[in-house]
Amino acid sequence: MASQKISQLTAVTSVASGDYFPIVEAAGTTNKRVGIGVLDVRYTSASSGVAAQSTANTALASGNAAGITATAALSSGNAALASAATKYAISGGVVSGQFSQNIVSLGLYGSGINCNLGNYFVATLSGNTQVTITNPPSSVAFGFTYEVNHQTGTISWPSGVVWPAATAPTLTTGRTHLFMFVTDNNGVTWRASSLVDYTS
Repeated sequence: MASQKISQLTAVTSVASGDYFPIVEAAGTTNKRVGIGVLDVRYTSASSGVAAQSTANTALASGNAAGITATAALSSGNAALASAATKYAISGGVVSGQFSQNIVSLGLYGSGINCNLGNYFVATLSGNTQVTITNPPSSVAFGFTYEVNHQTGTISWPSGVVWPAATAPTLTTGRTHLFMFVTDNNGVTWRASSLVDYTS
């Protein structure tokens, strides 16, 4: 920049280290000048800004990594929750209020009772039928109810089913029957009872 008075500077005047401002003390007096090399100092903020940006980028990367970890943990937690939702482990305590269970419909000829599916089974039997019981839970006592709309035929039971006085109930066709079973030895023996011949 050539020597100029301050009043001659414009908004777009460029300055550089080694330039100077003329300072006039009084009319007719020799001008004095002040070097402006110190103005270069203001440019040092650029490196500070780069460092700050680098720190921010690092923090962002760390935050993203934490977000990914949190997402994975949430997914894992949801999976564990879904798995836990299929188990109903209750130790002690008192149930207050209504307790209900799903009805497992076995449909027409529904003679296969799968204990994994529930505790209340409903079937319509038409014709001679051999009932089977599978998948009893181990190391616990387990019971279920079998509701039969008995249209025709006879019903035969697995060899492990035992009845009071060792006598199976006499059934009337065209009626509805309830059979209750309980085991405490993994289904080797099913102690059974019945309520038979409902008209509706």
